[in-house]
Formats: sequence, C-alpha cells, structure tokens
Amino acid sequence: MDQIDLSLRLEHVFDIRINFDRRWSTEPIHRDGPRFAYTSVGAGSTVSGPRLQGKLVDHSGADWPMIRTDGVVELNAHYMIEADDGALIYIRNLGYVHGMLERPGHDPVPPYFRCTPYFRAPDGPHEWLNRTVIIGKGVRRPAAEGSAEPDHSLFRYYAVR
Repeated sequence: MDQIDLSLRLEHVFDIRINFDRRWSTEPIHRDGPRFAYTSVGAGSTVSGPRLQGKLVDHSGADWPMIRTDGVVELNAHYMIEADDGALIYIRNLGYVHGMLERPGHDPVPPYFRCTPYFRAPDGPHEWLNRTVIIGKGVRRPAAEGSAEPDHSLFRYYAVR
C-alpha cells in the first residue's frame, strides 16, 4: 500500500488585536435558554504578521456570542480587515470560549479560546485566504479600571498545512 502523508503542520500567518467599542448582554430570551452578548469593533484594532498586515475597519462589525447554559461561549464575529495595500477582506470568526468563569458545583475547566475564521478576499495577493484552513487561539484582555488600555482581545492565527 502506498504511504500517504496525513500529517499536519501549523504556520503562523498573522495576529489580530480587536479593541472593543461597546459591550452589552441580554438575559436569557426564554426560560433555561442562552444569553447573548454584543461587542463592536473599536478604533485602533490591528492586523500584523508574516502573511497579512493592516487594520480592522473601525465599527465594521461585531461579535455576537451566545453564552450557553453550560458556560460555553459560542463566538460568531463578522468584521472587515483593510490590508496595508488597501484591499478589503471580510472575516467571519466562529469559535468556543470556556473555562474562564467558575461554575458552582462543577470542576474547574482549563481556559480554552479557539476559533476558525473564514474569509472573502479579492483576487490578488490575499486570495490565499479564500482557500486556506486557518485556526486561531485568543485571549481576552478586559479594560482595567483607570487603565488607558481599552477592552480588547488578542488572536494568533495559523494556516493548517
């Protein structure tokens, strides 16, 4: 039988820092249902790395996470990247966050913040995003009271090769 290489490797392609402009959440819409939250992309959000550089377009989108009753947050973010060459790239970022909050009566869960972005990039130097599986790891950085640092999240993205 032929040897088939099914190994994978990860290549760091870029990082995104998302500054949040506004944040709000709801109570459950129906009994025992999930809560919803909203965060909008604020000014000064950046994209940097070996394969993509630029910024997030101010107020171009938001994250609409669903906070499930089991404490898992399902990410659902949409926004626009403006690459340094002026190209506009749409990103939809889906993922899971959990283990950030203690849940009474449950064992602690290690923190987990992973995502899978999907892109719509124009033909040209960024079209590789339209056909590459990319995964990411994130971390939340809430604004500390009295700090000049805004509420933000950091993401590191890897192409799966």
